[in-house]
Amino acid sequence: MNRRWQRGERYDGPTNSRWYVNDWRSHRGLYAPPQGYRWMQYGNQFLLTSIASGVIAGVVSGVMSSGMAR
Repeated sequence: MNRRWQRGERYDGPTNSRWYVNDWRSHRGLYAPPQGYRWMQYGNQFLLTSIASGVIAGVVSGVMSSGMAR
């Protein structure tokens, strides 16, 4: 998992729920996704992706868990 994603690319990686970030608050640097978007984790990158199109609206790399309970 060493691919470097960029904003504007279409996410074509794994898409099952295992890759979804359900608790974005436990990761520093992430924020509530706008309606129609979700955070996906790919290695050490977090991708804000459009649910409908898969286009990446934002990339946050190297995020560590804040230590909050999940």
